[in-house]
Amino acid sequence: MAKAWQVEGIMPRRSLEECARRIITTRFHEMMSFKGGAIDGSDIEFVHDMRVSSRRLRAAMDNFADCFSPKKFRKYLKQTKNITRTMGVVRDLDVLIFQFEEDAKSLSEDEQIGVKNLISQLQRKREMARELMLLMFSNLERKGFNEKFLKFFKV
Repeated sequence: MAKAWQVEGIMPRRSLEECARRIITTRFHEMMSFKGGAIDGSDIEFVHDMRVSSRRLRAAMDNFADCFSPKKFRKYLKQTKNITRTMGVVRDLDVLIFQFEEDAKSLSEDEQIGVKNLISQLQRKREMARELMLLMFSNLERKGFNEKFLKFFKV
């Protein structure tokens, strides 16, 4: 699991709102740093790290919600939750596939047949979940989500 990024500029003399903005934007950049690897899909840890980072971002947003105007803030929080949920579906399937592949190594050939069929079904579900993830990323990019998010939370 990726270590949380250090948040720069948090000081007692700064307002809670400014500190909240710094924390949220740092967590956002941290989350998005894994996007390329998640899109590539060759290493399942990028999806895991992006999901963990999105959960950190969501927690920070929940904690500091009162620092921001509710209407726009809720829109960004909702989208962050959607990112977490989407990454979670892919991650859960990655974990299941990996575990069944590991477990199958200790089974007889006859037992492996059923497990391999299950793995094939899970891999198809994973591909569908990845397609939804890629579509989500494409939609976010098309709508300028990153820029709008960072503009809203700009320090």
